[in-house]
Formats: sequence, structure tokens, C-alpha cells
Amino acid sequence: MLLLALDTSTRQASVALCTEEIVLGEYTWQVGNNHSVELLERIQRLIVECCDQDMRAVEAIAVATGPGSFNGLRVAVATAKALAFSLGLPLVGISTLDIIAAHQRQWSGPICALLEAGRSELYAACYLFDEIHEDRSVSYSMRRLSDYMLESPQNLSQFLREHLNGWVGVPGQRQLPATLFCGEIREASHLALSSALPEISLFVSSLDSTRRASLLAALAFERYQSGVLDDPMLLEPLYLRRPSITTSARKQSLFGEKTHRSSDPTKTEREEGALQH
Repeated sequence: MLLLALDTSTRQASVALCTEEIVLGEYTWQVGNNHSVELLERIQRLIVECCDQDMRAVEAIAVATGPGSFNGLRVAVATAKALAFSLGLPLVGISTLDIIAAHQRQWSGPICALLEAGRSELYAACYLFDEIHEDRSVSYSMRRLSDYMLESPQNLSQFLREHLNGWVGVPGQRQLPATLFCGEIREASHLALSSALPEISLFVSSLDSTRRASLLAALAFERYQSGVLDDPMLLEPLYLRRPSITTSARKQSLFGEKTHRSSDPTKTEREEGALQH
């Protein structure tokens, strides 16, 4: 099966074309805010270079669903849904935090996948990976330990202190195994977490945390083989915070309303379209 994987969750983007066994081609680059401009061009180039064909050669679509950049997520998810619907292809959505954690799947202890969320907050989720040996091969099974969260570094540190013992504590041992933090975070977030958890925190470098769409494809193949697919008409990005879009003053004036700033920050122009999980 030829699967196209798309991830534009942040200023870093990645697309890959894979079968169950090999990566035929992959682009990973700093896209900035040009997701909508560059994504389709990279997809077309990838398919031509790898297959010398067009989109009709693709047999399935995978997409990173977030959390992440509001605009970035919309581009990849909308593109994946449009391709899956128009070509009648199976579609699999995978959380961006799951992808970040899966890059560190050989770590034997707890993993905390992170993304900057703005406003001095972080998107986060916690995981363990079980090593599975079968027919002289090794694979890894993901266990997500927490919900997808939006927290300050301080609140996240407190959450980990409250739950790590129940997740990975060993009877008779006071010292917990180190938590591996990975993902795209600022130096300030790194410092806050390492200061709050000085004895039980390790950090993966930004380079080693780079998301690659080929791993998104691998996770999507696992889900596809389990029969878990997404409906192109229903799949939505995973937004943990409503987008920061205020009510349009121009639209208010058209209806003779006074222009003022709402005292309720949740009342936004895009409120009905943004999901809060």
C-alpha cells in the first residue's frame, strides 16, 4: 500500500510517501507560516520523484491532527480530507504529540511529549512504550498515560509529581525513573521544567525531536491494520485552545452594533468552528 503522510502542525513541516516496508521519499523543512503555499507543491514533487506518477497512485492518507499551530493544522487536515474524499482513500489521523513521543519509543521510562502553546503554556501528553519481541524482531507498543493537556510548565511539573509514582513507581524504591521530555520548546520552558523536576528530568535536543512524516506513516499503518480509520467528513484538528480571533469590528458596524472589546475572551468570531477537547 502506498501511503501519503502530511504534518504541518508547527513551523516545521514534513511529508512522506511510504509503503509498509520502506520510505520512498520524505521532505522535512522549516515552512514558517507558508503552509498553504508550500504543502501541495511538495506533495506533487514527492510523488513525481518517487513514483513518476500523480495522486492517483496514492492508496491511503495519514495526517497529524495536532495540537499545534491553528493555521498549520488547518492546512494539513483540510488537504488530507479533500484528497481522501475526492479520491475515495482511507484516512488516518494521528495526534502530533503521539508522533513526537514515538520518535523516542526506545526509551524505557516515561516520556512527556511537548509543544509550545504560547501564553507561557505547553501542549503535553505522557507515554510509556512496551518493547515486544516476536520472531527475532522488536517492536514497540504505545501507552498514553494522560490526556492531551494545555498547562503551564509549573502546573505540568506538579501534575507529573502527583502521577509518576502511580505510573512507574517501583515498590521499595524512593527514586523514580527519569522522565524524558521531547518536542519543540523554548529555553524558558526547558529551564522551568528542569528546575521544578531536577532529579527526574532529561531532555532530548531540538534536533533529535524533529518530527518526520515517515514515523507518522508507520503509526498510521498500525492503526489501519487494526481497522481504525477516520471519516473524511468528520475528522477535525485537535485544538486544546480556541483560536485568538476577535469579533470583527467591520461586521459589527454592518449591523449597527457598537464596536467594543468583549469582556468574555471565549466569545470569538470562529468559536463555532474551533474544537475544544
